[in-house]
Amino acid sequence: MRARIILAIAMIMFAGVVTAQDEGVAWDSLSEEQQKVLSDFAGNWDALAPDRQERLAFGADRWSGMSRKQHKAAQNRFKQWRDLPPERRDQIRNRYEQYRNMSPEDQKRIRENFRRYKRMPAEQRQELRNRYRDMTPEQRKRMRGRATDRPRGPGRN
Repeated sequence: MRARIILAIAMIMFAGVVTAQDEGVAWDSLSEEQQKVLSDFAGNWDALAPDRQERLAFGADRWSGMSRKQHKAAQNRFKQWRDLPPERRDQIRNRYEQYRNMSPEDQKRIRENFRRYKRMPAEQRQELRNRYRDMTPEQRKRMRGRATDRPRGPGRN
């Protein structure tokens, strides 16, 4: 009997959490600063999907904590994003989703490889891009397969 009561209470509490997540973020629950940043969305806030409301609220918090220099950099990145063709934006979204679905170890490996690439001299980076561009799709596929299958050495995944 006691187990049933505990289970019932847990289910009610869990249902409240799920319902709260499905409802999104109420405009009135946003801070004054968030509302200021998100003022363009005020008129249709309730029509936005709950997950979009949450992302926007989180983004407004981040924006509020940025310096002017960081604001300028973010605005430039957003302009670059808007200027991309829709197909390219879709490709980037898909690749990001693939990245998010990777194991933490694989994500770490990709970040380390990217940092190593960025530290290379410009000429070496260009040479790598040229070599990759000149590969056939099959060669690229084999190369990616070797990169994920190869042992990483001591202390590396």
